[in-house]
Amino acid sequence: MKIFLTLNWLLFTSNILFAQNDSDYLTYQDLLHGLEEIATKYMEPSDVVKQEFLVLKKTHNISDDKENYHDFVRVRLAFEATRDSGLWQIRWAVTDKEPNSDSIWKQWSTLLDPQYQTEEIAQPTAVAECDELSAMFAFIARGLGVKNVGLFWPTWNHTVAVWTAKGNSGDPVRIVIPTSQIYLSPKATLGTTEFDPYKQKTIYPYSRKDISLSHPIPKKMVIMMLSQAKKYGAESSQTLQERRNRLSRKFGGSLISRALQWFQK
Repeated sequence: MKIFLTLNWLLFTSNILFAQNDSDYLTYQDLLHGLEEIATKYMEPSDVVKQEFLVLKKTHNISDDKENYHDFVRVRLAFEATRDSGLWQIRWAVTDKEPNSDSIWKQWSTLLDPQYQTEEIAQPTAVAECDELSAMFAFIARGLGVKNVGLFWPTWNHTVAVWTAKGNSGDPVRIVIPTSQIYLSPKATLGTTEFDPYKQKTIYPYSRKDISLSHPIPKKMVIMMLSQAKKYGAESSQTLQERRNRLSRKFGGSLISRALQWFQK
């Protein structure tokens, strides 16, 4: 099975590499297609991902039906990719921009040779604030077919995201998606209880169309995004959190800001 999946991945990436070979750009639709392939063929069958879903089911009392698992896989993929110092290496910093992902896509549009192959050479691909990171997460998750994702303001000056899953009783259950470590411990990750998602009366689904399906993205950037997602998508949350924390320290992201918050108390 592993050899078969590896061959499938090589075939898929070859198609990406040679697609539109007269251009240095691919599209947002190409990116979504690649992410869906990774979610379906690599993450859904993963014992690690299945176990983490069962843990989330137990801690948050959500249903273990196929729809919830389908959405969990894609929420997890979008979260690990778009979080501060995550797989796509976006660095958190104060930007005072609106809660959408426009600026991130604009920064990526000029990034022709991202550095990501090892942690030693890794460099940020974009700089964004908490609301921009949360909007990017919600936009990618929605692009992968997850409907109930939106923005949540745990404090007046901070934004994360929330996925609303189906509970065991049939009632909706809110799952916090912490796209940065601001006001959170270094261990806080998907499903953290360090913020109360019911503090906000309504979580509105993120419905803004930040870019079109035909939006051009540098080909090497798309290859980086898919390669990182495939390489790390089925790793444990602990492994991903440790990697993210190392990169955040290197980049000077939200983990460093979190340390300063504690120091200033």
